[in-house]
Amino acid sequence: MVSRNVPHEYFLLDAARTDGPVIGHLRGRPISALVIDRNGGRYRFVGVAARDGQGRLDVLSLKRGEWIVAPDLVYERAA
Repeated sequence: MVSRNVPHEYFLLDAARTDGPVIGHLRGRPISALVIDRNGGRYRFVGVAARDGQGRLDVLSLKRGEWIVAPDLVYERAA
């Protein structure tokens, strides 16, 4: 389900850099196993973000601690 009340921008992680191996590609862009945010927080790849029939990101399908990294990649905080 897509929320019209919650902007998807609230769920975007601004990854400053990638880390670890490339584990795949999405739309011609590499998927990194890990990303690091501007504060040094590390996040690991867990999947691809869902979209509805109109192309809107389904942010309500994210689990607690998951963030979207462009293009539509889902990462969670690494322990």
